[in-house]
Amino acid sequence: VTTADVQLEAEFENGASVVGESKIFYCKKKEDCRIRQVRLLPEHPKALDAAVEAIHSADMIVLAPGSLYTSIIPNLLVDGIADAIRDSRALKLYVCNVMTQEGETEGYTLSDHLKALFAHSKPGLVDLCLANSTPISQDLQNRYRVENAAPILIDRAAVEALGVELTCCPLANEGAHQERARHDPVKLARAVMDLIEH
Repeated sequence: VTTADVQLEAEFENGASVVGESKIFYCKKKEDCRIRQVRLLPEHPKALDAAVEAIHSADMIVLAPGSLYTSIIPNLLVDGIADAIRDSRALKLYVCNVMTQEGETEGYTLSDHLKALFAHSKPGLVDLCLANSTPISQDLQNRYRVENAAPILIDRAAVEALGVELTCCPLANEGAHQERARHDPVKLARAVMDLIEH
């Protein structure tokens, strides 16, 4: 979304901060508190014209899945991107991760993800949220517990209180051989296409 040479800074609820995307994970574990905000340094880099044009001409804008603070939100901090998304007539969709992420979103509910997204961009940036309803096996949950991660709690009332419509459907990969809980690309693509068709 930009060609500017930028770095990512995270500020934590206890006032500590760190610069560098790869350092955020380690600093969050050390500080043992939530990320208050992230910002780009230098702040407000100019968006690529092509990115803004693509947003304006889109039928659907899909945010995620991905790391909330280090993959999704940084794009929204580039000047013009959040405004272009908000002003677009496209269907705006947030695809929530299947699991919380160590070093970023431990203990976050689905509405916590949306609140962070809105706090770093514009309230009402997305119209719809797509979340996984496939149960995560106990064996897989036990493996995630080691890194203090868990399936994201879907707090429907809190999500809808934010003005976001919620659709839940089976999106995660399944089977005993799975080592990580991930979106199944075919299921996710089908769900996204169903939403735009309806």
